[in-house]
Amino acid sequence: MARPRSGDKQKAILDAALRICAERGIGAAPTSAISKAAGIAEGSLFTYFKTKEELLNELYATLRREFSQLLPDFPHGQGARTRLRYIWDKFLDLGARHPEQWKVMAQLRASGRLYRENETPNFAVVELIKASGEAVQGNELSSVPPEYLVLMVRSQAEITVEFINAHPDSARLCREMGFKMLWNGLTGK
Repeated sequence: MARPRSGDKQKAILDAALRICAERGIGAAPTSAISKAAGIAEGSLFTYFKTKEELLNELYATLRREFSQLLPDFPHGQGARTRLRYIWDKFLDLGARHPEQWKVMAQLRASGRLYRENETPNFAVVELIKASGEAVQGNELSSVPPEYLVLMVRSQAEITVEFINAHPDSARLCREMGFKMLWNGLTGK
């Protein structure tokens, strides 16, 4: 009879996967290293996740859920600029406070290993689509697919986080200028 699964062990595996993937990259993060870092036998990892892809997908879904929980005081009812700025600041805060999470999420999105259901829009993405759509109303970007706008915002945020993490003394300037470039690019103003 199989042992019952433990939520603590599953969390330990996900935490270990995050650390190993951040250190080595997802392609160079074998399940043996993840198991060892989690303090379990490799076979036990497969009690929780049938494949490495399943583990990586659960890691991505967990990171996305955690990020969505960082948006409790979202400025509903405010203008597009205020809402977009709120999301921008939260993205940058996450990247500054949790660079491992930020790095691994970017790797996972680029990996081609994510299940389609993991790419469904979460609260942050839905609000980003709305705010970006409002920002481009009446200009030539209004015909651009909203998903493309989300990718553009995310790319701008990722570049800004990467630069700020490498040059913390420039954080305030880069945060402000990055948002200004983003907003001006969307609105054409």
